[in-house]
Amino acid sequence: MEKLIVLLDADDTLLDFSKSEREAIVTTLEEFSVPVTERIVDRYVAINLHCWKLLETGAITREYLDRLRFDMLFEEFAIAGKDPVAAGAAYRRHLTEKGYVIDGCVEFLQEIGKKYRLFLVTNGTEPTQIVRLRTAGIDGFFEDKFYSEQIGCAKPYAGFFDHVFSHIKDFDKSRTVLVGDSLTSDILGANNAGIIGIWFNPKGLTNDGKAVPDYTVAGYDELLALLTVLSKEKTGV
Repeated sequence: MEKLIVLLDADDTLLDFSKSEREAIVTTLEEFSVPVTERIVDRYVAINLHCWKLLETGAITREYLDRLRFDMLFEEFAIAGKDPVAAGAAYRRHLTEKGYVIDGCVEFLQEIGKKYRLFLVTNGTEPTQIVRLRTAGIDGFFEDKFYSEQIGCAKPYAGFFDHVFSHIKDFDKSRTVLVGDSLTSDILGANNAGIIGIWFNPKGLTNDGKAVPDYTVAGYDELLALLTVLSKEKTGV
């Protein structure tokens, strides 16, 4: 029986990356004897987001991202004598230890796992994501997992999706949807790949970019209801 193919992003769609990120940067700064304030943590979060956007556009490499975010943070706060490369490695290590799910995630996966084919598609660093998914207890829900680091191409680029599609048995684009929180990687990626893009937007953010979600949901209840409708439309089930 044909089933809906659901591609799911990881961070801030299933995993609570915001919580993990803040805890990991606090632990990293403490390890490097940098005074921790709300301001420096907030600035790291903003800098990190900026660096990931650069990665998505191909402006920097993943390896340079690790260094750049701490280069920028240390320069902005005039923090001398700290190695940004070592800080980046420490941050990744601490992030690996922080595997949290968004409230309701496990129940949502349990429900849709009975009905649809689930695949993980993430730009997150592969070793980090593998451990975080296991720690969060959700790694077993997926038929397969696809990491941009392993593929050598990130969302939103077509090369990422070409690889994913070619590695899904009995793949059918017409019954495939992608769910993600990022307009610039997930939704633009779905647009580029010619599949349905569902914007997971519990924070009620405004779309001020060029990505066009086919649907927007505010939480798992809305998403579950939408997938039920789409499954009936695409597969008759």
